[in-house]
Amino acid sequence: MQAIELAATISLQGHIDLDLPETLRGSFGQPARVLLLLDAPAPSAAAPRTIAERRAALRTALAAAAAVGVFADIEDPVAWQRAERADRPLPGRDA
Repeated sequence: MQAIELAATISLQGHIDLDLPETLRGSFGQPARVLLLLDAPAPSAAAPRTIAERRAALRTALAAAAAVGVFADIEDPVAWQRAERADRPLPGRDA
């Protein structure tokens, strides 16, 4: 077994891209075990307090979601929303 350490970033889609060194080219396509060690997260900014701050934070979050195509696979937003809001049986209750 050989162990190497590489820095990587996890994308918003959950993918990890690694640039493996050329010395490992003979191992390309081979199974490998991966140990993921996450660094301590950076302290997050304080929650927005005013309505204007909350609106700005929501605009930023929606822009980020649009940029990565979170909703790109939804062909008909109205039909999707109706399906999401449809009544469903609740756990522990008779139908």
